[in-house]
Amino acid sequence: MAEHIHMIGIGGVGMSAIATVLLEMGHKVSGSDLKDSETLRLLQQQGARVYVGHAAPHVMGADLVVYSSAIPKTNPEVLAAERQGVPILHRSEMLARLLNKDLGIAVAGAHGKTTITGMIAHILSSLGLDPTVLAGGQMQNECIHARWGQGDYVVAEADESDGSFLRYYPHIAVITSVEADHLENFGGRAGRLVASYRRFIANLKEGGALVICRQAYDVLHDAVEEIKDKVSVIVYGLDQETTHTLGDGVDGEERGYGLDGYQARNIELMGPTARFDVYYNETLLGECRISVPGVYNIENALAAIAVARFAGLEFSQIFRVLTGFHGAHRRFEWVGMGDGILVYDDYAHHPTEIQNTLQAAKVGFGRRLVAIFQPQRYSRTKLLMKEFGRSFKDADLVVITDIYAPPPETPLPGVTAERLAQLIGEDIGEERVMYIGDKQRIPDALQPILQTNDLVITMGAGDVWQVAHAVAERIQQRDVQGM
Repeated sequence: MAEHIHMIGIGGVGMSAIATVLLEMGHKVSGSDLKDSETLRLLQQQGARVYVGHAAPHVMGADLVVYSSAIPKTNPEVLAAERQGVPILHRSEMLARLLNKDLGIAVAGAHGKTTITGMIAHILSSLGLDPTVLAGGQMQNECIHARWGQGDYVVAEADESDGSFLRYYPHIAVITSVEADHLENFGGRAGRLVASYRRFIANLKEGGALVICRQAYDVLHDAVEEIKDKVSVIVYGLDQETTHTLGDGVDGEERGYGLDGYQARNIELMGPTARFDVYYNETLLGECRISVPGVYNIENALAAIAVARFAGLEFSQIFRVLTGFHGAHRRFEWVGMGDGILVYDDYAHHPTEIQNTLQAAKVGFGRRLVAIFQPQRYSRTKLLMKEFGRSFKDADLVVITDIYAPPPETPLPGVTAERLAQLIGEDIGEERVMYIGDKQRIPDALQPILQTNDLVITMGAGDVWQVAHAVAERIQQRDVQGM
């Protein structure tokens, strides 16, 4: 592997994880990003040479250049590398070099990738397997986001959104769910997305394992049948029956497990925590407690347990350390409280994620629920507008702010946050929905509305987290003023 690696877009969470691992491996790492950030400062402390802004001279002396998906081919550093004959790799190609050479654990799927990656990394690290870790998000409470380990396992997220996960040949693959998302990268057709998952499954190394949730197993059953003699197939899910439809003629037929499987039973949700019994087939392994909320995180924990047991760890060891995992950054993350009001922030930006997050908040906390949602991208909002409109039933009050649209996204006719607010109002009642386009106005607008015992949660993949912190500051001031 090259000695000096230059990374364009190094401040992105996936790129910074790779940079951290490369630095710990002893490589010279440089990189650039458009804006200064805490991530850049941390990389500098680790020994990287980091530039704010892109310029051709930054590539000088590099043996290899790595770029993120956000970097266009017209970037001056990409063009300079081409002129100088320096090899250029996409981020996923660099990750594939790390993942494919050892016992790779690749976590793919529409939802839960970062959390499951973090859970697996926490279990394996806590129990002495010393994995290399490349998660797609920061973790809370000092849980691992990126590290170079001396063990045989490499734990990483596998991004299905653009098909780049097809570069990975893992020993263990996790598929968390298959949903009609990121269809702009698949010609708007769910069938093409499903076909890419089938190819990903076929990439599994012989003797490895496919750990797959019940919903994904129903959708990908035929592909799973083709590889079950090559690898172990382990299905996980809740103790309930469901039917799954993706649209575009792609339906999941309801099937019995019929294979090795993990189930959660006797579930109890308790605020930001949960407990449940873990069954392997019909054998009770024991009780498990997790420090993250919602039934969706119970499913995430089942996936991590399945991977850890396939790696040779005992359930008695696994459940003891799993409770020490406190979640990924921006995944139901506590922000603050004041005047009896709780404030959380979440990355939920797909209708299913929104429904899961709101259900966890409603059931686990039993408070009046105020949801603040920032849609992401005009193209995504257009494709999922109707589904978004039906996703907020568990919220007592919904605030919709303008669409977060990073370049090269441009507005589309009829695709507006205001229209989304109208659709939500048609579903749950206009009196429960507010449209406030400028997110900076939201904290002040909510002050006369928020009540003691409310739970406020911001949701979205953009910068809506800033609103959560501003709301927390306002309610803390109310506490001081009320003293």
